[in-house]
Amino acid sequence: MRKLGTKKRIIEAALELFSEKSYHDVSMEEIARKAGISKGGLFHHFPSKYDLARAVLFTLLDEWLENLNGRLEGLSGEEKIRTLIDAAFELITASPKLSRFFLELYEESLKLNRTGDWDEFYERYTGSVSDVLREAGVDEPEKKALLLGALVDGLALHHLLSGGKLFNVDEMKREVLRIMGV
Repeated sequence: MRKLGTKKRIIEAALELFSEKSYHDVSMEEIARKAGISKGGLFHHFPSKYDLARAVLFTLLDEWLENLNGRLEGLSGEEKIRTLIDAAFELITASPKLSRFFLELYEESLKLNRTGDWDEFYERYTGSVSDVLREAGVDEPEKKALLLGALVDGLALHHLLSGGKLFNVDEMKREVLRIMGV
């Protein structure tokens, strides 16, 4: 039980630091200090900064999906799609630093030749989104889930690079809903 508590503390400390600074500017020593454990204790739970950052990202995805599932309960098909799109755009606009962290972590996976690590991430995301789209009666939910992911990733990048000035969020939501057939 203590082990789970320690891992959670580590992930929370790392998330806070990765939200404040870039991936490369955060040290394992700094994370250990913030989590209140030794550096050796940190490496016991996570063998590398990359593995820890990946756990942080997966934790964020799990929390987002859990929150989304709660919001979807009892909604009609069209309401589910609208809620899904709202949640995706909230993710983009709420924390541009999260988009930066995502990009930095992907870049690190390229350097480490660990791009296969993203397969599980994308399977979880597209699987969950395609389930929502299927329940909402959308044609070809798997393809539309991939399309939605690509749109959201691209818009997140543009939002990050432009400081939120490149597009009107409400207009983009309407366009994505149109593409989804709503």
